Amino acid sequence: MTVIRQAASIVLALLVLTTATSCTETEQDDLPTRVMQVPAEVRGLGPAVLAVPLTDDATGLLALERFGDDLAGLTPARRHTQVALGDDPRFPTVARGLGEDRRDAVLVDGSLRDVTLPDLGYADRTFSVDATLSITTFRCLTVTGDGRVGLPAAEAFCEIADRGGVIWEDRQGGRYGGIDLSSGASSPAVELPSKPIAATPDGRYLAALTSQDPRQLVIADTRTGQSRPTVTVSGADRGAEFPGVFTSGGFALLRQTVPGTRRISLVTPKGKVRDLLSPVGEVAFAPDGRRAIVVDTRSGEGRLSVLDLKSGAVTPVVGDGTEQPDRPAELPPVTGTVTATVSGDHALVVELEADPDTGQRMPRPSRAWSVRLSTATATSHPNTPEASEVTVWRHEFPPTGAAALSALWFEPGKQTLTLSPDGTVISAPPGTFPRETLGDGAVLHTLLAESGRERVDRLLVTDSSGGRVEIPTGAGHDQRVANVILTPDQEHLLISLRPLNRRTAPGDLDVVMIARRDGTGKPVVVYQGAWLVSLGIVPTSTS
Repeated sequence: MTVIRQAASIVLALLVLTTATSCTETEQDDLPTRVMQVPAEVRGLGPAVLAVPLTDDATGLLALERFGDDLAGLTPARRHTQVALGDDPRFPTVARGLGEDRRDAVLVDGSLRDVTLPDLGYADRTFSVDATLSITTFRCLTVTGDGRVGLPAAEAFCEIADRGGVIWEDRQGGRYGGIDLSSGASSPAVELPSKPIAATPDGRYLAALTSQDPRQLVIADTRTGQSRPTVTVSGADRGAEFPGVFTSGGFALLRQTVPGTRRISLVTPKGKVRDLLSPVGEVAFAPDGRRAIVVDTRSGEGRLSVLDLKSGAVTPVVGDGTEQPDRPAELPPVTGTVTATVSGDHALVVELEADPDTGQRMPRPSRAWSVRLSTATATSHPNTPEASEVTVWRHEFPPTGAAALSALWFEPGKQTLTLSPDGTVISAPPGTFPRETLGDGAVLHTLLAESGRERVDRLLVTDSSGGRVEIPTGAGHDQRVANVILTPDQEHLLISLRPLNRRTAPGDLDVVMIARRDGTGKPVVVYQGAWLVSLGIVPTSTS
């Protein structure tokens, strides 16, 4: 009897497996498909390019006059391509022609343009600098919004530097160069003792550290090929991070010349050192290299101030006048522990009350401000949580410029304060992880399950009014949220789902859908079996 039961179980299992496999194959044969029309209230979505599976196991491209068009009867614009997938289809990317269809293309604003890509460039993944420049990684290509494509070197690898700018490495010679963020042009490669930690926006100057202790800052001029060690970087020999950024006059950094005395210095490309401020407490540099938020301790008291990194001028931060409109008051002295981060022209500053030094890290009251750096004015953020420690949220991929979202973590409660480039400060509850700013004062968050793993079935959107809305995605355990875009009408989210395990061609788990920003209703699946690889935006008044 046991043998009969086991045999029956095996037959049943094979039957279920065969049925599931046949169903999947049938669904795959029907792809790509438009599942539903775009809701009429969604406005501003223009032309689009979809990457789709074709019958010969190749990935082709479909060019649509308008996102949401039916796919029936469309002739592929490309029949066999390799597409460089990015995090935002509104930014430029490239597709390399393969097989019998060798036509390459640049994809910009939902349109497809013929181009001939360099033979050695690799069209795989891209990261976006802004709406006018994207860069692939391995055998990297630079792609601009006007359709220009560049190749730094035959075996170049491009990445975002830890402290700003984009660098490329010549893997054949172990040399490094920079990328001009406005044109996409690459600088010549130079020899450096280690991978650069920063590059100027025009890609000309690179900053790195010497490989031997005590480690020193090296600034290289890629135009002349000259490089020189300069100042010793405190703590770098122990693997510690140090604040620093390229400015219009050199590289500004926080260093320690004598025990217990911290100073901000500016090192020019020729190696000259100018001290800007000393002594100083907490420092957070603006990514654009113009200013820094600092705790000025020269008077013996800690004063929250803004340091101009060009002139060296120090301006104490005052209130924004909401409490005393006729006479904005200087903020009270800092007596506790300060943590700060910067996005755009704004800094988010949190002060924890002084630690009673009991040997236990007990939660303490905190206060927070959003500081506009250009005016040195602060707006208080109410109801910040108690914490034993506040830390700066680290991006998985460092931002290339000033337009990235910043955030501070509060321990042990795991609450978050996010800072958008426009100065908007938003609180998020435990169990969330900041993802990106959507614009219009909204921030997108990943939700975490009790196990700590990322949830894919729902997203959280917070806004400056204190609103918190969970957005259903309909994603299964074998899918991930690839990208999310706030539509021009500001009322909907365009969401792309892809398989958790990366595939070489679109399949049944690749979905493009639209969800309401207020979380009501069910998401509308527009396309299945397709990647949205390029999207144009049209004025909502004419859409």
